[in-house]
Amino acid sequence: MDKETILQLIPPTIAMIITAIFGLIVGVIVEKFKNRFRTISYLIRTQKVTPALSENLGGQLKITLNNQEINTLKVTTVEIENTNSIDLENIVVKFSLGKGGIFQGNEGFLVNNSSWIFWTEDYASQYEKAVKELNIIPIDPQTGLREIPHEFQIRIDSLNSNRNYFIPVFNRGEKAIFNFLIEDPIDGTTVDIYPSLIYKSVNFIKKNEDPQQAQNDLLIAVSIGIIAVSILAWLLVSIYPAEKTIIIWSIVIGGSYSIIGYLILFMIKKIAHFFR
Repeated sequence: MDKETILQLIPPTIAMIITAIFGLIVGVIVEKFKNRFRTISYLIRTQKVTPALSENLGGQLKITLNNQEINTLKVTTVEIENTNSIDLENIVVKFSLGKGGIFQGNEGFLVNNSSWIFWTEDYASQYEKAVKELNIIPIDPQTGLREIPHEFQIRIDSLNSNRNYFIPVFNRGEKAIFNFLIEDPIDGTTVDIYPSLIYKSVNFIKKNEDPQQAQNDLLIAVSIGIIAVSILAWLLVSIYPAEKTIIIWSIVIGGSYSIIGYLILFMIKKIAHFFR
């Protein structure tokens, strides 16, 4: 290889080296940032227990709970995922309902570990204590109801509209599923569920399932990459104007690798979906 050819290879080689170093630095920074500021995402799905029926179907559906007819029940599922690269311990997840909402049933479990998730000791103790105090209050033979003091009723309402769960170990990539049977107020209003999580250096964010938003994020990421590569190309062309053609072709070829890789991944997903 003659000296002239070697000199022609210097600019694209520098471009590849700078790009590789830049990618490595960005990767290290992102990894450090992820370890410092962790993220747990959640997703909420709700389905009414009694769907609306057309008059043409005939008949009526009735839902009873504890021998009482209830038409305001719904099932809400909250999915929480540890999207970090590290495991987390001693996670407390709290759920609360809007005014008038009542938890009529609940369960929680870890998907990968297939293990149940239980209430926190403090919440379980408060709930058990309230149940014992309630059972002590005598039932009025005329009304069939208990005469509950106002302060105690406030405590009962708080317990019925809140749930606190404890996750001892939340591994990376793990999902926690919480299913709730919720009773909305009898006035026809709909209450929302509000999950919360307090943990050092952890952001608790709602997962975005909007495909349009995901597409916009992808376009933004691609645009930033194109701008960064364009700036690098401009700098190299300014330093080595005689090697302009080689530099441009090197960048085009490098970019084509990403396109080919994306097409291969797309085909693999299509084939896997076909044989599923």
